[in-house]
Amino acid sequence: MSDPSESPHNAAGDDPEDPRRTTATPFIAAVALVVIILVAIVVGSILSPADENVTEADRINRSVADYIQARNHDDADLQKSLVCSTWSDDRSPLAGREGEITLQGVDSSEVNGDRARAEVRITAEDGRGEATDTWQLTRSGDKWVVCN
Repeated sequence: MSDPSESPHNAAGDDPEDPRRTTATPFIAAVALVVIILVAIVVGSILSPADENVTEADRINRSVADYIQARNHDDADLQKSLVCSTWSDDRSPLAGREGEITLQGVDSSEVNGDRARAEVRITAEDGRGEATDTWQLTRSGDKWVVCN
């Protein structure tokens, strides 16, 4: 018979090399990693909010798109809020275009202080094809309004 001290089991019956024995270490490490990532995301959003990442070109594009949409829906009140106080429908960049107007793109915009110019491409249901015009805009508070 063999000596009990040579047995792979110790006196308490615990086997330190038992493959069935599990520890919480990998789980704790995974939770800690997830917490670190979530904290980094929250801190990043606080230090750099999305509103601060909007460029002047983005604001100009939004104003142009909003004006075209308001015109398409015949929303006179909204149109008034999107144009300069000196606005004249006769000199509108959309004057003479009929039907629903589709914004094809704002190809470029140039900001000079509180004034801006943008190259705007549109099409309309009037069969006249695509047109590109230079739109004038003025800063009004934190937004741009269409001028003529």
